[in-house]
Formats: sequence, structure tokens, C-alpha cells
Amino acid sequence: MANKVTLTKPQHASPEVHAIFEDIRQTKGDKFLTPTWGFFALDIDLLTHWWGLTKRLQMKQGDLPQTTLNSISLVCAAEVDCPRCINNHQTHLIEHFGLTAEDVQEILDFENSQVLDEKTKSILRFARKVAFNEGTDEQDFNALRRHGVTDLGVAEIVSMAMLESGMARHAVGVAPFEDGENWPREYVPSPFYGENVNR
Repeated sequence: MANKVTLTKPQHASPEVHAIFEDIRQTKGDKFLTPTWGFFALDIDLLTHWWGLTKRLQMKQGDLPQTTLNSISLVCAAEVDCPRCINNHQTHLIEHFGLTAEDVQEILDFENSQVLDEKTKSILRFARKVAFNEGTDEQDFNALRRHGVTDLGVAEIVSMAMLESGMARHAVGVAPFEDGENWPREYVPSPFYGENVNR
């Protein structure tokens, strides 16, 4: 194989990159400084803006509940069939937001869930359609409005769908050609993630 993409490792980070890596660790926890950030750290501006958007959508209170927005991340990861992404987001939902493994399964199969409310289903459905070009229609949009989703809420749904579908596509499309196998294992969510770091 041609030379792999060399990720910017935490131990080799510039002061500017180190500062953002530290913010990621303090905001999400050590286990979530994943190789994706080493990829974007190849350029400080890319890292700054990708992390800024991620932090706003995943970790800061917006118009929609954080658990709902982070559920969009999980749905996007599952749609792309990215093992490490699914593991990352389910671990994040469980450890940061107190969901159970059963809750995560309900999100993954949200269309058939008897537990999730209709508002959450409508949001996840709309996000999936936006992210994967399935085509939204008036019925989809009206469902959001019927459940009280505001203009800002729609912007958050679309932003998270675009962000996380892109992150998952990066993982399945580029990660096999990165040197993720050399990423420090203390910065990945689980042993399973480490075993699938190049997938």
C-alpha cells in the first residue's frame, strides 16, 4: 500500500493543536480524543472549525435536547455502517448522557421503537433523509412543526446530520489509509474501537 496518511498524534502536537486536543479531552473525556481529530489536526483551521461545530452540536445546550442531537450521530453512523463510529456514539450516549444499552438499541431501530416518542422519531427520520439524500417532503417537515421544532431546531438537525454523516464517511472512506493503528489506545472509547480503528 502507498504511504498512509500520518495522523497528528497527541504526543507530537503543536501548542495550538495541543490546546484543542486538551479542550476535546476536558469536554468529552480522554477516551474521545479519537484518530478523527488527528486527521483534522493536519491543519489547525480544519481542526478548529470541525471541533467548534462538534462541540456546539454535541456538548452545548441548544434548542433541541443534547440526547436527541447525539442520537442523530448514532443514526448516521449506523446508516454508513461504520463500526468504530457506532461504538463511539453509543459509548458517548451511555457515558455522558446516562442512556442504557437498551436505549441505544431503540435509537438504532427507531422506526420500529415502541419506546421513543413521535417527536424524536420525526427528528431522526428527517435527519437521516437529509444526511443521505433520501428526499424530504412536506409530510416530513410538517411532522417537525407539529411536534414544536423551531427554526433553530431545524438548523440543528440539518447541521448535525451533515456533520456526522461526513464524519462517518471519513471513517469508512479514509481511515483504512491512515496510520490509526498507531493512535494511543488511551484515547479511544473502547477495545472494540481500537480493534476497528482502520474501519
